[in-house]
Amino acid sequence: MREAWKRAEDAVARVIRSLQEWTPRRPRLTGALLALGAALVLVGCGSGGVVLGQDWAPARLPLLVAALVVLFGLPLILVPTEKQLLVILPCLIVLLFSTLAGFRDAVLSLRGERTPATVTEVTRSREPITGGDEYTCGLRLPDGRRTFVRDTKGCAAFTRVGDRIHVYADPRDLVLPTGTAPVITFPLLGTVVGAATLLLAVATSRTMGHRRRAPG
Repeated sequence: MREAWKRAEDAVARVIRSLQEWTPRRPRLTGALLALGAALVLVGCGSGGVVLGQDWAPARLPLLVAALVVLFGLPLILVPTEKQLLVILPCLIVLLFSTLAGFRDAVLSLRGERTPATVTEVTRSREPITGGDEYTCGLRLPDGRRTFVRDTKGCAAFTRVGDRIHVYADPRDLVLPTGTAPVITFPLLGTVVGAATLLLAVATSRTMGHRRRAPG
């Protein structure tokens, strides 16, 4: 088993080394395309994670792996300077987490409807970061759909089964509902993603542009 791990590590190291030494014919264009590809992957992973829901599910594992590969792999391949890394890494983080934080609000701001819902279940759990109590409420919407909300104004320690609360829900059930009015719109989310992608493209293009092709 150790020998197998050793061979795998050597193979990965050789691949990374070859990519670091690779110099394309048009390095600046290639750098910009790498940035665009990274942005598409991270935005896709972020929106996909939102669509799959907030609870851990095996289906989210490939998205997590893909996001981590881009977050750590792109700087590893580009070998940027310290200043370039201070631009590239924040841009990658913004692309992922702005989508995670804003995609549900953007969908609900576009077509969400404020609707009453009946609480069918109240679950208290421990919040892993702060250690405080976290409440999850199972809901039944007027059309019979079942969903849940977590730690909203209507889902707290005082909430009981049978209570009626109002939530903002997507009629097409693409994203989970929320107990508060959405504040992030698609134009706002698109502006943030577009600006981060443009800045990332400039940084990666300059980083790749510093590579020189071997003569011949």
